[in-house]
Amino acid sequence: MDEKEFETNNENEKSIDNTEKLENNDGWKFDAEAPTLNENIIQNGEFEIQIPASSKYETAPRPQKKPAVVAEEKKSAGPKKHDSILFALLAVVVVLFLGASITLGAFYYTAPNSDEKMNPGNVAMTVGETPVSVGMYNYYYTCITQNYLTYAGYGYYDIDTTKSYDTQMTTDEDGNEISWAQKFENDTVDQIQYITAYYEEAVANGVELTQAQKDNITTSLEGLKKTASDNDKSVNDYISEIYGDYCGYATLEKMLEQCYIAENYYQQKQIEYTVTTEQEQAYFEEHKTQYENVSFAYLQVPYEEGGADAALENAKSYLSDIKSVDDMKKLIPTVCKELIDDYVAQGYASTTDECAEMLAANIEASISAGESGFIQEAIDWLFADDTAVGSCNAFDDADNSLVYILLKTSEPVADDSQVYSVRHILVTPKTDDEDSQDAQAANGETEYTDEQWAAAEKEANEILDEYNETDKTEKDFALLAEKYSDDTESTSNGSSGLYGGLYEGVSLGQMVPSFEEWALDSSRQFGDVGIVKSDYGYHIMFFVENTSKYLYDCKTALRKEMEGEFVDSAEIKIHKSAMKKVKVAKPTSTDGAAATE
Repeated sequence: MDEKEFETNNENEKSIDNTEKLENNDGWKFDAEAPTLNENIIQNGEFEIQIPASSKYETAPRPQKKPAVVAEEKKSAGPKKHDSILFALLAVVVVLFLGASITLGAFYYTAPNSDEKMNPGNVAMTVGETPVSVGMYNYYYTCITQNYLTYAGYGYYDIDTTKSYDTQMTTDEDGNEISWAQKFENDTVDQIQYITAYYEEAVANGVELTQAQKDNITTSLEGLKKTASDNDKSVNDYISEIYGDYCGYATLEKMLEQCYIAENYYQQKQIEYTVTTEQEQAYFEEHKTQYENVSFAYLQVPYEEGGADAALENAKSYLSDIKSVDDMKKLIPTVCKELIDDYVAQGYASTTDECAEMLAANIEASISAGESGFIQEAIDWLFADDTAVGSCNAFDDADNSLVYILLKTSEPVADDSQVYSVRHILVTPKTDDEDSQDAQAANGETEYTDEQWAAAEKEANEILDEYNETDKTEKDFALLAEKYSDDTESTSNGSSGLYGGLYEGVSLGQMVPSFEEWALDSSRQFGDVGIVKSDYGYHIMFFVENTSKYLYDCKTALRKEMEGEFVDSAEIKIHKSAMKKVKVAKPTSTDGAAATE
């Protein structure tokens, strides 16, 4: 489809592959998209460090499908105001400072470093009690800034990379106008606050790296050393060239450790964000328009020689002929002739008739009132109480030089399709290495002996017995899933961003029958456990909920509010002296060369 064509993808929904339910090497697959922290910490195509996944670990927000100013989730984070220090106390502090300076030298207090030594001159900010180095700040700042500028290059943001970012304006979450330079800084501080808040509490609760995470860090950093060597540079010089002064090997090592530990605790913390059905329903009533969708059909009329006015007048001339979706489809060869000719010329279709059929199969869509990537006037019209089903109207999309003809095909409704959430621990039968090749069936699946199945069932019951000896909380089950489950993709050992065997918001038909039948049993209540068998092993099940999609979405929003309160409770202190040494994005010259920072 043409890149200008209206897209209705909801980026907050998980994308699930209906054709693949299980993955051969791990035994289990739930193919859901998990947002991740920026996965490329070296962005030259030669080396890549994998960062742990989570629901919000993004080094910059992913933009909407259409050019739009995207409101961010966080508040601006500046230095806090404190009461004045009493004169007597100040005098004591000065004496102590001078005494230490004589011993350690002023350099200790004033100079940043790439070794993550937290002398005062190297601490750009403090989150809670955790100091953040100039180099660490520079790492996050570079990732966030480059993400914005990369997407700006594709037209998602209105940023001119040849002009000062101090003079180019955008808006914050409250609609206030701020410069892009301030936006870069605010987002960096917010991102550091987010990760550090979880990291600090994780350490306080004794959360540690898993061995797999330790191994991944070692492998990644060793690869980084090799890449630097291949470029005839020291590893610190190589890193600082990409991320700015004072960002070195020790910085990236600490960053990876903090992210993994924060991620481990983040997943445990999510279990604490409990929401009742009554709270979900109340939230829905208060934010109904955000969770309702209206269906419609549409045609596109490109601008021609007469420009917007002529295209709009042309589009309106067809409105009286459109009473149904079928009426709209019949008009495609005439109304969309220019688009069809372009598609055929570009090879998207062999003939005009084929192209018209392709368009006809894709003219129906749905949209939420909160969609930011489409014409606001059109959205308001679709959701208006006085716009009856069957109404037809035309709207100008000046950004894409198109006019849309819209036919409203339904009233706004919430998505009440059924979804469920469960945790599970998969125990697959074990085979000896020498028998594994013989165990492959003709269809490529593994066949197990009766003895191997019996051993797997025994192991599953032993794990269930171990769970029954705990307080039998959801967290207890999640910890056992982390320890025992052979479905690594639903634990922190995988790359999906999932934890503790959790699959939530699952649509019907996504899992193997025995798994789903257990989850959909009408008698199920939160905390129910049991064992079911599939071709892939024994699943120890923990029931979380079975609900409507819109209520699940409301619960997700409420949990994010709780999470925001937790993150915001980590106080930020900006150290102005060290912050004068951090990286600041500069525009490129008109020939594309980077300006000196």
